[in-house]
Amino acid sequence: MNGADSEAILKNLNASLKNKKLYPPSHPAVASAVRKLCQLLTDSLRDKTSMVTALVHGALVFEGNPVPDSEALYPEILKYLAEKKSDALIFEKGLTEKEITSLFDVLTGAQIQGQELQKELHARGVTHITLRSIPMGKRNFVEVYNGAVDVVKSSMGEVRMGKIPSSGPVHNIVDEITESVFSDQSAMIGLTMIKNYDNYLYNHSVNVSIMSLALGREINLSKEELHAVGIAALLHDIGKTGVSEQIIRKPGGLSSEEWDKIKEHPLLGSNIIKRMEKLQELVSRLVYEHHIRYDHSGYPQTSGALHPYSQIITICDAYDALTTLRVYQKPHSPIEAIKVMTSLSGRHFNPDVFKGFVKMIGLYPIGTMVCLSTGEIGIVTKVNPETPSTPVVKVLYDRNGSTLDKPLDMNLAADEGKGISVVATVNPATVSIDINAFFEKEVA
Repeated sequence: MNGADSEAILKNLNASLKNKKLYPPSHPAVASAVRKLCQLLTDSLRDKTSMVTALVHGALVFEGNPVPDSEALYPEILKYLAEKKSDALIFEKGLTEKEITSLFDVLTGAQIQGQELQKELHARGVTHITLRSIPMGKRNFVEVYNGAVDVVKSSMGEVRMGKIPSSGPVHNIVDEITESVFSDQSAMIGLTMIKNYDNYLYNHSVNVSIMSLALGREINLSKEELHAVGIAALLHDIGKTGVSEQIIRKPGGLSSEEWDKIKEHPLLGSNIIKRMEKLQELVSRLVYEHHIRYDHSGYPQTSGALHPYSQIITICDAYDALTTLRVYQKPHSPIEAIKVMTSLSGRHFNPDVFKGFVKMIGLYPIGTMVCLSTGEIGIVTKVNPETPSTPVVKVLYDRNGSTLDKPLDMNLAADEGKGISVVATVNPATVSIDINAFFEKEVA
């Protein structure tokens, strides 16, 4: 794109915002400016997929190039991006005049800012324009986790109302989860130990996404592959919106007809994903395959080759399900769940991917209550991958079984833990500890 094209787009964008403020929506000047801007953008997007106008240190940058005298020449653009706490305006191929008009309504209208802007655009049916919000400081791990639960709940709610969910919030939250996993993997996996029976479907989806991202990292997926796996894991059960709540929550055995309904959810979910904007085709495939086992048992039935990454979600889905209280099962302890899954490796699970999972989750997984050779009892809060038998333990009880006033962090692989080992696992029920409350407090 040459300088004249860039100047024309910025000039018309600035004029359109100014006209929107000066004239009523039906005024010819408003419609004419929108039409002209749409044509300029459409022409410029013929050989590219997107175009970015960004706000950097108070000045405009267009397609990576600083715009000289932007404060004097394009004050309306600067004003509205700053007021709305947005650092970039992204136009994508396929945009329409209606979408541009909605953009101007949002920018010049109600006093919403930041991440709410994109939600408002999606609510108006705008899918080819993005208003990226300025980061307002990183959220802590619990806030990221709860934010992910909200995104899953919202997406499933949209499906139940007959709508196709917006992909923007999904992309954003998976980026946040990924950053959190890379920042402190143990803390994020610790959060997956917080089980909420009433919100099982939503929490389970987030837990599987966290563990899938950690496993994907362990087996060295690329950034793009990791993002697709994280999204597929987060939305792997979205097809259950098409299954009766009575069947999902039924406290007992399912009839053959009810079980057939349950088995439809991977296909239903895959079809929903296909209709969502801006999701890789891989996401739909992984959702479709997440209940197909390594030996091709499971469902849906298929004889075709499985995508190698679908087993990431299959394994993480099984682990979280095994360690969670369900209407039809008591929860397994983390170490019991690993034992069950080890017996199924090679049949239900790809042994190579499962080996990566065991390395990631640890010989004594986060959340395992252990008795040390000193007689003290604690909870594993971090895995040492290179020395899996020597985790980091939060010691809660002394050798006499008395609760410590101040819990002690002990790294069995470091100097303070030398000579101390795990001698047995302990059932949390025998010491009356609330694992949920422990990890909520530990990570907050």
